[in-house]
Amino acid sequence: MARNYPHPHTLLQPHSLPNRFQVIAQDAEMSRNLCEAFQEAVSTGELIKDEEETLLVRDSQDSWWKLYRVPLRRRLFAFAAQSRARREWRALEALAHHKIPAVSALAVGEERLGPFLLSSLLVTQGIPKGLDLRALLRNIQNEERETLLKKAGQAIRQFHDAGFIHFRMQTRNLISATPENLESPNLLWLDTPYSCYFQKGAPTWLKIVDLVDFAGTESILSLEDARTLLLAYSRKENPLTSAEALHSRTRRQQKLRRIAGYLYAINTGNRP
Repeated sequence: MARNYPHPHTLLQPHSLPNRFQVIAQDAEMSRNLCEAFQEAVSTGELIKDEEETLLVRDSQDSWWKLYRVPLRRRLFAFAAQSRARREWRALEALAHHKIPAVSALAVGEERLGPFLLSSLLVTQGIPKGLDLRALLRNIQNEERETLLKKAGQAIRQFHDAGFIHFRMQTRNLISATPENLESPNLLWLDTPYSCYFQKGAPTWLKIVDLVDFAGTESILSLEDARTLLLAYSRKENPLTSAEALHSRTRRQQKLRRIAGYLYAINTGNRP
């Protein structure tokens, strides 16, 4: 588990942040120097998370700035590696191409020392009044909860039908742009750095890996919640699995399946 402690790269010491990025992609809205814009966001924005490997800031325009750091002990393995920010940007672009609702990426950059990756930065469009599914589910019950879970099941089915597997699908990865209207919550995907795309269709066993992550025993969803989600996901077809099966898989079993699935996906050319 990442440690949440004051790190040298914090808002208290903006001078210690990266001072140069190689820009991989940048939206027209981000026409200014990416590093200068990041420094300003850090100086004036709201600190959401500061952990050993991740710094998350929300600026005054509600855009999200995510700095992914590579710890010193891992830099040798980051030789010419594709950064987490770049992977997430490519996944968001692929989702947009397939008309899957997701947050928009505004910019992505990498900080390298020669071929060694030191950090990477992803900027995504803000959702001013947005709330993630986990936050919403904590405060609602009965019919509203059932409606939201059905919408989530439909969103996951759309994601899978397009050929995508998330590999770390959680309730916080879906955000509602209109949380005040649970009948039409307008759910968007975010945080997709491990997502892979299968042109010939996502394998069933990997779909189940996603569903266990989202609605299994490690999630905030109850067994009844999982049943509601699966019913909406199945669309009156034969379900891929049962809620009981989702809740019976242990954390260790799920982790091994997820790792095996991800290695299979990236080694068979299925990254976006």
